[in-house]
Amino acid sequence: MRSLLCWSIALTVFVPASVRANQPEPMECAAPRPGSYLVIRQGQRGEAPLGGLQLETWLEDGSVRGRRFLRVGRRYSETRYQGRWQRVSACGLTVTRDQQGSASSVLLSDQGTPRFGISTKVGDVVTEQWLPQPAGACKPSAMDGTVLSRQMGMTFANGAWTPNAVIQRETWSAWQMAGLAVSSYDGAGEVAAYQGRFLQDDNCVGRIRQQDARGVNYVYAAILRSDGKGYAYLQTQGDDLTVALLDRVAAQS
Repeated sequence: MRSLLCWSIALTVFVPASVRANQPEPMECAAPRPGSYLVIRQGQRGEAPLGGLQLETWLEDGSVRGRRFLRVGRRYSETRYQGRWQRVSACGLTVTRDQQGSASSVLLSDQGTPRFGISTKVGDVVTEQWLPQPAGACKPSAMDGTVLSRQMGMTFANGAWTPNAVIQRETWSAWQMAGLAVSSYDGAGEVAAYQGRFLQDDNCVGRIRQQDARGVNYVYAAILRSDGKGYAYLQTQGDDLTVALLDRVAAQS
């Protein structure tokens, strides 16, 4: 029995060593790229669902400035903040922000652009998606066409938050939109037509106001992608909390 045990131990030592010898070397990413980024955040803070949008700019000197739209449970807030980014590994960095914004750990693409992040604030279980936001003016014609999305959110009913899911198809023209939403609220299906418009606040940042066929109103904070590929929104009121990235899939003919 002793000889079998020793042979088993020898195998456990030998096999990983041979595997390690064939492992590819980790690639070092390019240096973090200063610029502006759209950040879409979703998860939980304590017992409450969380959704957020940020438009954040990284400067060459490591400083950060941004604008944040945040919904935690039924509470909504808008703030401006400052902070710093710091590289901590070949393809990772941290972003620390002042009291108006929580910190993040962020992974970079090979090209040095932030791609995914995670909140490091105590009590958060929140992931982040980062998208480049090139400099440029957001104009009505840039969003004309078809927009599609799928999204997961939460609905507050009977004193508790329950999940919902929605798919949408919209047609945009001159920042006006008409769409169809197919929803599932805790298993109960719903189909609703709606209309709305984007109200510009500061270049690509603004509000979307919509009304469905039943007369229910919806308000969102919205950030248009400056490359014309779509937009992100955060529901700011009501019993639903949804944050979503919507893709522009076709231009108007």
